[in-house]
Amino acid sequence: MSMIENIQTRMDQQIERISDYLDSLSTRERYMVIFATIFVVVAAVGSALFYMHQAAETQQKRLNTLKDTIVWMQSNAATMKPAGDLQLDVAEKVQRAAQQQGLSVSSQQQDDKILLNVSHENYAVLANFLTQLAQSGLSVEKMEFISDAGQIKLTATVM
Repeated sequence: MSMIENIQTRMDQQIERISDYLDSLSTRERYMVIFATIFVVVAAVGSALFYMHQAAETQQKRLNTLKDTIVWMQSNAATMKPAGDLQLDVAEKVQRAAQQQGLSVSSQQQDDKILLNVSHENYAVLANFLTQLAQSGLSVEKMEFISDAGQIKLTATVM
C-alpha cells in the first residue's frame, strides 16, 4: 500500500503544481495553454497511429508478395527440374523421388527396368511419387495398388 500511496501523493503534487501555474495565468493565456496541450497530445497520438498504420501496410504488401511467390512456385513446381537431372540413371531418379516424398522404396533391377515396392497409408503420397517419376522422364510400364491393414502397397515397373 505504501507504494500506491506514494504514487498517489506524487500525482496530487503534480496536479497541484499545474493548477497553481494555470491560476497564475490570465484567462486568455490559460485557454491557450490548455488548447495547445490538447493539440500536442492529439497530434502525438495521431502521428503514432499513422506510423503504425504505415508499418502494417508495408508488412501487408510484403505478405502479398510472398503469397504470390508461393503460388507461382506451386504452380510451376511440376515443370521445374534440377539442372543435373539428365545425368541421373533410373535408380537415382527413383531414389530422388522417394526421398522427396519421404518414402522407403525397395527396388530390383531387371535389365533396363526396375521393379519397385512402396508402402504408405495415403494414396495421394503414392500418386505424387508416381507423378515425380513421370516428370523425371521415367515411364511406368505396370503398376498395382494393394490395400493391406491400413497400408497401401504400390508395386510398379518403371523404365
